[in-house]
Amino acid sequence: MTTSLKQLATKEILILGFGREGWSTYRFLRQHFPDKKLTIADERELGDLDEEQQQALKQDKNLTMQLGPGYLENINGFQTIFKTPGIPHTLPEIEQAVENGSQLTSNTQLFMELCSGITIGVTGTKGKSTTAAMIHHVLKQQNFDAILAGNIGTPVLSILEEINDDTIVVLELSSHQLATMTVSPQIAVIQEITSEHLDYFPDTAAYQAAKTAITRYQTEQDLVIYNPAFEVVAETAALSKGKHLRHSLEEGPESLAFVRADVITYRNKNQQAFPVLPVKQLPLPGQHNLYNVLPAVIIGGLFNVSPEEIGEALQSFQGLPHRLQLVAEKNGQRFYDDSLATNPHATYQALKSFGESLVLIAGGYERDQDFGDLAQLILEKDVVGLVLFKPTGERLADTVTKLAEQQGKTAPTIKFADSMAEAVQLAAELMSPQGVMLMSPASASFGMFKDYRDRGEQFQKAVKSL
Repeated sequence: MTTSLKQLATKEILILGFGREGWSTYRFLRQHFPDKKLTIADERELGDLDEEQQQALKQDKNLTMQLGPGYLENINGFQTIFKTPGIPHTLPEIEQAVENGSQLTSNTQLFMELCSGITIGVTGTKGKSTTAAMIHHVLKQQNFDAILAGNIGTPVLSILEEINDDTIVVLELSSHQLATMTVSPQIAVIQEITSEHLDYFPDTAAYQAAKTAITRYQTEQDLVIYNPAFEVVAETAALSKGKHLRHSLEEGPESLAFVRADVITYRNKNQQAFPVLPVKQLPLPGQHNLYNVLPAVIIGGLFNVSPEEIGEALQSFQGLPHRLQLVAEKNGQRFYDDSLATNPHATYQALKSFGESLVLIAGGYERDQDFGDLAQLILEKDVVGLVLFKPTGERLADTVTKLAEQQGKTAPTIKFADSMAEAVQLAAELMSPQGVMLMSPASASFGMFKDYRDRGEQFQKAVKSL
């Protein structure tokens, strides 16, 4: 048994939050400590949990459950609290528990302490899902033992048994996961960091500070991959003691991956530059996807994948579901599901990918984000209609309308919808004959939808029934 597990054996443990990560943590701890007393706390009642979870918890004689609205009332006194990422560590009850001596940890933290393989962590405000998936795809195409996990899918403790010394684990790491971590991946990939999750963090500075855990604990043997053109990214990379590997859209003396004459290019350690793939052959539209591609080019080079093989892998990449996914093409009209765009910046980049007439479906859960830049781009692009979900849809509509008045421009036709089926129907009525329907919400999905997947699936279903 490793040191981390030996230490846990003697601790009083609380699992705080019983979603996918909480369930994964519970099963992992039960596997290693079948008779240990454990406590779980969740704002849902037992009957709201999955049937499998309910049965397991009812049969566990060494389990205490704190469920329902008062789940945070008795969390003092636990030496170790496995906190799910969805619960802010800044809640007064959690801060009080930490002040009284509790140590916050997480599913991801324990995984990083126990993992014997090579860890590649990817974070950023946007692009981290696509970047992580692309890195994984480049490695898998060359038959590396590579696993994609973390925020993008499977909670990492659930895959620990599949990992050996040669396994490469590509982890998408959210700010929520990084906020309480005290260990960094061996290879850190940092994409652009702007502002996000202001319903969770007190301000943008706190959100950006949470991201720094991806480099803060790196050693001299580790690597950090980033684009120095982004100020916050460069500051985060500067915290790493490891080797700095840079990329950029323009060719620069320090860039290992860049674009030269519309060709993605890789420069090896001997300063030789090799073509990888013409930009126009990338299956993903938009300049922002070049930022997602370049770290995968560098990592392919690190693992001795040839530039030609990297190019073939990039060309065969299918993209992620719900990330600028072409759902249908009918009579010259195209329909795109970009449900993964949960912040204004992601929708901004999606809009930049199109030149034709477009109807945008957007809006959702309120996180107090700034819609100014997105509203400006809506007025600059050929956006003929906006179909919006409240509450953020109201703010976006107001911002677009006021900007149009100030600039003497005509605002798009704006309509509001109470369901995805209604939104798609309204958007279809506004579309041009050769136009695009883009569902890119710039907002989180909570409230009307279970999550971004549910939102995307409802969009696709509604498009197919048109």
